[in-house]
Amino acid sequence: MGILWGLSLGQAEPARAQALPPSLPRLTQDEPVPMRSDFQVPQTLLGDWGGLRSWLDQYGVSFTLNQTSDYIGNTQGGIKQGFVYDGLLDLEVDIDLNKAIGWKGGKIHFTGYGIQGQDLSTQYVGNLLTVTNVESEPAIGKVGEAWIEQRLMDDRLSLRAGLLEADRYYMISPTANVFVNSTFGFPDAWEANMPGSGPGYPNASPGGLARFSINDDWQITASVMNGSPVGPNTNSMSYGMSFPVGDGALSWLEVVYSPEFTWGDRTLPGYYKFGGWYNSASVNNVTMSSDTGRNFNNPVNTTYKGQYAVYGLYDQTLFREANSTTQGLNAFTRVTYNPQTERNLITWYFDAGLAYVGLFDGRPNDIIGLGFGWAQFTPYLTNQVSAQNSGSSSPTPLPKPESLVELTYQAAINPWLTMQPFLQIIANPGGSAPMPNNPSQAIPNATIVGLRANVAF
Repeated sequence: MGILWGLSLGQAEPARAQALPPSLPRLTQDEPVPMRSDFQVPQTLLGDWGGLRSWLDQYGVSFTLNQTSDYIGNTQGGIKQGFVYDGLLDLEVDIDLNKAIGWKGGKIHFTGYGIQGQDLSTQYVGNLLTVTNVESEPAIGKVGEAWIEQRLMDDRLSLRAGLLEADRYYMISPTANVFVNSTFGFPDAWEANMPGSGPGYPNASPGGLARFSINDDWQITASVMNGSPVGPNTNSMSYGMSFPVGDGALSWLEVVYSPEFTWGDRTLPGYYKFGGWYNSASVNNVTMSSDTGRNFNNPVNTTYKGQYAVYGLYDQTLFREANSTTQGLNAFTRVTYNPQTERNLITWYFDAGLAYVGLFDGRPNDIIGLGFGWAQFTPYLTNQVSAQNSGSSSPTPLPKPESLVELTYQAAINPWLTMQPFLQIIANPGGSAPMPNNPSQAIPNATIVGLRANVAF
């Protein structure tokens, strides 16, 4: 469920990346967002907090505190219609160990989550591609990331160890950050496939990560984490205070190529990412997964050792307005493939989108975006449903790909507040999963509307 891109691990912030607008949720100051414009000096609602920020800075301590609030509703189709609130209070604390105790290149980071409200996707829609990227159940306080870092070789190499969330490091598109649906960050296809939904918000996993910047254009990231962020007990990470180990190893590798192209006197940055992961943890047959939305009379009670995925990402600025380094049109495309059909609920996943920064006169920081996502359910599941239907007097719908379209507009009211109305159309929720009260009928297509507010305190 990720919504951020490229922690600048292992290198100084690239010149093409603008400083972070503090109203974006779950982002820390060293995570550049290239498509945002001209927030060079972050401002917050409470400013210096009566001198607290300045006092802490003497000891190398800095923090951000952001509140994301969504009022969202399913207006048509889905399981039922209605509106709910969801939200997230996100605390990010950094300690510069060089300033604090003279430890050159050292840093400590801590994340705390205050999860709020209800889950529209599970209660009202029945979809796999989660409506918002802060939805999570239950609504509680949790520890997120907590790690120590050492930078070496003039900051070209960075090493981190502790609790890590993979959605902060991998498969992240800077252009896709503007969208509200969870799948445009850490793909929801991976959450459906991975044990414990994978190491992403709000469940971090113990592990280590290294990032090496070969030069300004090439970067390599690799990590090893516990195979499941929740371990064998699904409640063990309820507050993020249990640290599961011994559940296999999730190994990851990603290569990033980030060139800058020129068009006349304008610079067009691009981001191209290629990677893959392998998880040695035990994985159940898909008929045993609750994410199918289906009940099998005779599920295949088989456990497999290991699963893997490969992926690629294209994110490119297509057009820049004159006399601007940020305003213009950006595009992205991402694709993932999990080939093991009997243990991966989603085999193919694809998304793409466009976002324009500063389309309207007098609104240089606003972003309008149009995104599309598509998840192909494994053909193995189709065969299992067909086999069960052949001997049943009340057959259930066959799986179909779930897809969504999102149209959104993020308005920068000021440096510490953004307001963001959005519309989502979800086709074949849950892959045409059966209605809970009528298993012979597929959940109908859903129309979602919502308004998001982001406040930086």
